[in-house]
Amino acid sequence: MILKRVGAIGLSVLALSSCAIDVTSKAFFYQDSAPSPLAMTTLHAQINSDESSAGITRVELINSEGITLRGVAVAYAEPVANIVFFPDNRMPLSENNRVLHRVGSIPANILWIDYQGVGSSDKSPAFRIDNVKADALITFDYVKDSFDNGLPTIIHGRGIGAYFASYVAANRQVDGLVLDGAFNDISDYIANMMPGLSNSFTSMRLQSDVHDMQIAPILRHYDGPLWLVVGEKDVITPPAVSEALLAESLSARKQLSIIPNARHKNTLMSPYAVEEYRRFLSQLSVR
Repeated sequence: MILKRVGAIGLSVLALSSCAIDVTSKAFFYQDSAPSPLAMTTLHAQINSDESSAGITRVELINSEGITLRGVAVAYAEPVANIVFFPDNRMPLSENNRVLHRVGSIPANILWIDYQGVGSSDKSPAFRIDNVKADALITFDYVKDSFDNGLPTIIHGRGIGAYFASYVAANRQVDGLVLDGAFNDISDYIANMMPGLSNSFTSMRLQSDVHDMQIAPILRHYDGPLWLVVGEKDVITPPAVSEALLAESLSARKQLSIIPNARHKNTLMSPYAVEEYRRFLSQLSVR
């Protein structure tokens, strides 16, 4: 999901000078060279293996730039919520069918759209984080056309997606917010992902829309239900970060789950995490 070489989070186009790293939107956020076909074979196999029932609808959304975003809306049997899932950096849907099914087994309906330039979605020639934020709102707005509007609608952000989920919660009426492996200081996030760079350089110069990727200021105004979940052994977004975000939140209905032995990318693979998810959803009222 995240990098094995410098290009994996997109830092291949950084400009380096005098102990500083210039971080632009396009440099920071991973982009595939071209869109790939949406593959759902693993999801079908897992649904059949569990003898569960789910309807899979392929979704195409056209954003304000005229870019086509692709993903799926998966309706599980007897769902307790609708979940709009914003994945981590370099986390295309085709390679993460198991994560989708894990959340769907709660059971819940899931909407997952690949970010522009990632996986099956088309690429913008003028990529900016602000464009992804606008896409996040379009994705959320599609829910009313996809699932039962009588169910609570939850926004789930994973890693980088935690910021986009928080942004949606600040701009739309949502019934709950899940921050999974969340960060607040984007420069710390980058440094933790690439410790070699952080040891070599003393500072980062962030482009304005990258610099603005802060979650704590949003949580200071968000008063809805909030669940933070993080792996005990997460070194990219350590538990202390989620603890700090919990303290910052205005919400009176907030909780934190630290998943034993889990790392940054596998919190949802823990049965304990799924049970905690169910507990959080059980506290929400049906419309």
